[in-house]
Amino acid sequence: MAFSLAACGANGKNEGASPATSTAPASSASSQTPQASDSAGGKPQEVKTLSLLMFSDWYTPGWQALEKYIGDHASELGFKLDIQKIAGGSQGEQLLKTKIATNDLPDLLQNYGPKWMDQNADALDKLVDLTGLASYADYDESALDGVYKYKGKYYSVPIDATTLMGVFYNKKVFADLNLTVPKTWDEFLAVCEKIKEAGKTPVYYAGKDTWTLQTVPHFGFSQDIVQSGKSFPDFWQDMNTNKKHYADLTNFIDTIKKSKDLIDKGYVNKSYLSDTYDSAQQAIADGTAAMHVNGTWFIGEIIKKFPDKVNDIGAFPFPLNGDNYVNISPPGSLSVTTSAKDVDLAKRAVDFIASAQAQQIFAEAQPGIYLNKKVEVALSPAIADLNAALKDGKGILHWQGNGELYPYGSFDKFMQDYYAGGKTAEQVAQALDQETAKNAKAKDDPNWK
Repeated sequence: MAFSLAACGANGKNEGASPATSTAPASSASSQTPQASDSAGGKPQEVKTLSLLMFSDWYTPGWQALEKYIGDHASELGFKLDIQKIAGGSQGEQLLKTKIATNDLPDLLQNYGPKWMDQNADALDKLVDLTGLASYADYDESALDGVYKYKGKYYSVPIDATTLMGVFYNKKVFADLNLTVPKTWDEFLAVCEKIKEAGKTPVYYAGKDTWTLQTVPHFGFSQDIVQSGKSFPDFWQDMNTNKKHYADLTNFIDTIKKSKDLIDKGYVNKSYLSDTYDSAQQAIADGTAAMHVNGTWFIGEIIKKFPDKVNDIGAFPFPLNGDNYVNISPPGSLSVTTSAKDVDLAKRAVDFIASAQAQQIFAEAQPGIYLNKKVEVALSPAIADLNAALKDGKGILHWQGNGELYPYGSFDKFMQDYYAGGKTAEQVAQALDQETAKNAKAKDDPNWK
């Protein structure tokens, strides 16, 4: 929870900002472009291209705006980017691990952070030590330590906004049907029924993009942590030493079942296994669907594609028992790899990308909660709604990528198999335990002997 407090505090003066679809003028971010000049005559250096690899769903409107800025100012910066994208989810993770194993890495890598690179891919030695970058001065160390700073060294910088997970909803649909935001599961089902009776899709699932199938169960997992009475690290200490298991998490398993109850009751789109994340954005924006469960990057896509609809969309914590929590994920990590052809240039590029100037450009295209303390941005209504829950103490660190010591397999594929009838909810949890045990034993962890 130390991270979550730091994440909220990083932009405390903006948390109460009035909703807006536009932010500070571009001139505030680009008035002082750093010059990449040679030491002799102050002339711009040769522009070199740095390769950057990321998962396709991480190529957000913020990244697109920053990439354009870098391209437009390449002669001044001394570099430009060649952004390469691979599939998200377990498929992309496996491809990344293959690239790591074969030393087929780019100059720059957006990743889950040095802890994940170390524990899930045995690849900490593939990351360059970034300790000493000037841009770190714009961040609170408490927000970086343990996420971007690992084992005493900085291996990455934050990129993108802090992600908050909840239910995004079309406020006009709710208003037209005289609906209020539900706080409990029964209230949620009642809202879904009224939306269905009105001829609209209550909850939009985007099952073709399998990573989205993991979203609803996350909130049950959070309830297991809260109800354990333990801190996030202590809870995971038990999980990571074979004392507690996914199959023991009753709220987690129950919420897996609840996600299928929505399907069985006809509350999701009929073609949910073939519908996409893009189509979810369209459906919520135009009001043919009322709700979609995801992270705040969803609003970044709405801002880019449907800017006139941003103020029509709100958000709330996923309703289970009235004591509902918003899940928090730290921003992604951007690292320099040891495969970089010019490590010094790559470090300068990352230093610029982490700077207040570059982060402001990113934020203007994708408003959110940024760790860089100098970024100023007005929050969209949906992000402001979730941030309000955080300020009320209803935020908990997201479990995936922040707790587990060993890989747990393809949760998204297990969920897909569950919806298709190949697994029970209990077997989904057991599959996570089996994969965890396999990977722990491969590391000769004595707790699994």
